Amino acid sequence: MKSFDPIQQGAVDARRNTVVRAGAGAGKTSVLAGRYLRLVVEDRIPVREILTLTFTRKAATEMHERIYRMLSAVQGNEFV
Repeated sequence: MKSFDPIQQGAVDARRNTVVRAGAGAGKTSVLAGRYLRLVVEDRIPVREILTLTFTRKAATEMHERIYRMLSAVQGNEFV
């Protein structure tokens, strides 16, 4: 998984609902995908219980593809 700066890592590791807001190219999609992966793999939260929102269809498509690739790469892939 991508390594994050301390602020990004804080968003990935947050144990409450989180809003990620930043400019273009700041890594929002990577942070949200990393957070999603942590919730599913480490916290064992079922995919159907996680809500991730984006503002555009393009961003939603990128988020879906990135999360799918990350989950598919996890050993013992019972999450997908």
